[in-house]
Amino acid sequence: MEPLNTLQEFTSLTPLNHDLFDEKEIQVWMKRDDLNHPTIQGNKLHKLKYNLAAAKQQGKESLLTFGGAYSNHIAATAAAGKSFGFKTIGFIRGDELENQPDKWSPTLKEAHNNGMQLHFLNRMDYRQKTRAHFLQQLQQQFPDSYILPEGGTNELALQGFEELSQQLAMQCPDWTHLYCAVGTGGTLAGLVKFSASFTDQPRHLLGVATLKQASYLIPTIEQLCGIHHNQKGVTQWQLLQDYCGQGYGKENTDIHTARIWFEDLFEIPLDPVYTNKMIYGFLEELAADKIPPGAKVILYHSGGLQGRLPEMQT
Repeated sequence: MEPLNTLQEFTSLTPLNHDLFDEKEIQVWMKRDDLNHPTIQGNKLHKLKYNLAAAKQQGKESLLTFGGAYSNHIAATAAAGKSFGFKTIGFIRGDELENQPDKWSPTLKEAHNNGMQLHFLNRMDYRQKTRAHFLQQLQQQFPDSYILPEGGTNELALQGFEELSQQLAMQCPDWTHLYCAVGTGGTLAGLVKFSASFTDQPRHLLGVATLKQASYLIPTIEQLCGIHHNQKGVTQWQLLQDYCGQGYGKENTDIHTARIWFEDLFEIPLDPVYTNKMIYGFLEELAADKIPPGAKVILYHSGGLQGRLPEMQT
């Protein structure tokens, strides 16, 4: 069993060089947080770190959480349980998958292989996941469980992004723009909350929504980070909602083409649910001249490589 204090989080900031970037007069790097842990990859390591410590402190034996079939959080929680000695329980959206394991995503298969007990809920029941009565019932049913929200986003999760923000400021003190993928909004909120702590220069954080009609996330992100997107003189952020293609977990032709172009050129694998859309959004913004000359851009690789299909593995 791996002790919590062995978690390694420092990862490289890899320069990406291309004529396109030179033409647009920008500099681009990728923050390789897909390399921060062998199984608890990317943003999920930051989200889980303090929650795992709290679960240990409270004497909990299990981690219980929620997610869809392509949830990186589900995979990371299962991996964390295996690494740090917790049982894991996942409530999964979509009861049609319960008796069809052959149709499970690579993410669900990996979570199951790491020992997670999977419980499948119909979509109506799954919507209860944030309601106090439902959570109280689950806590009574699983009294030894530490309950994590969908996506792992809570106050303790946000604390994990302070170290990441400091790390980015050390590696590239004058970065101006950062693109990250957005599922539940916790990663974007954490980066917005702490990025301003390490500079007096404006930062622009662009979250690329991976699901349709994501505007409902904006109030949640505002509440979590405590900084509104229209404030001036501080970190400014925006939720970009035009680059999700056909919706969550779906990779249309344009997004697929952007992913293959990036992977072939830079030899960095992307996941087919989150970082693919982040890269597509960045390239579309660049083509539309929405990134000013002189910008220093960081592309945040949030991991999730377990979600790649077998034929995509490298």
